[in-house]
Amino acid sequence: MKVQIIIEDYVVPQILTSAIEAYEIFHKKTQHSKITSQLETYGLLWGYVLPERGDQPVRIVATIATVETSALQHQDWVQPSYESLKMKRDFFNRYWPHIELVGTFHSHPYINLATVNSLKGWRASDYIDDKGQPKGDVYAWPHAHENLFSDMPHLAHVIITVAALEKKGWANPSRLANSESDTGYVLSADWRKIWIKGYCTEQIEDKVEEDEDVSYTYVLNENIKLEIPSLEKKFE
Repeated sequence: MKVQIIIEDYVVPQILTSAIEAYEIFHKKTQHSKITSQLETYGLLWGYVLPERGDQPVRIVATIATVETSALQHQDWVQPSYESLKMKRDFFNRYWPHIELVGTFHSHPYINLATVNSLKGWRASDYIDDKGQPKGDVYAWPHAHENLFSDMPHLAHVIITVAALEKKGWANPSRLANSESDTGYVLSADWRKIWIKGYCTEQIEDKVEEDEDVSYTYVLNENIKLEIPSLEKKFE
């Protein structure tokens, strides 16, 4: 069954405004740093996970979002501080033990609609760097899952892509097209177009002999269904 990712109503404005701010508002991290915009942003999703039960799939429910203000932001990538991620994880565990870390979100900024469509910019990044090393979201997500959140069997990952429009307008949310329909949404608001797409990483138990310790592999799963009730209401 498809893993179901549910983003509750209060989380939506948090993640959307974070992505829009990084895109449109000029940033200056320090007094002498360069001022720039169209940056990526990064944050964490918090909530709870319901395991597979009967005919119900695994459900990852996000009820809170936090933004990584210490992340190293660039127009083509964003690098969160693992120290910050661990701090937030431990802080929540100490004071709000009923709230779990259930995923991440980050943004993809693009200069215009044509560039997004050409590069399929709403999808997870996957590329080879100058040193021949694989990079991008499809590698970063399993790595973070294994090294920071290995006790979680599933983590959700959400991408918010933002691009500028030539004409101001509004368009109610609709599902992504064709085979990606279940995985996300697209909408227009003022001078911007926004795509929201979900992914998941999973903890897979490796086959071992009886006398060996259990080990796990962390893999990307694109077979998900993203549900955002506050956007679904717009379809009615």
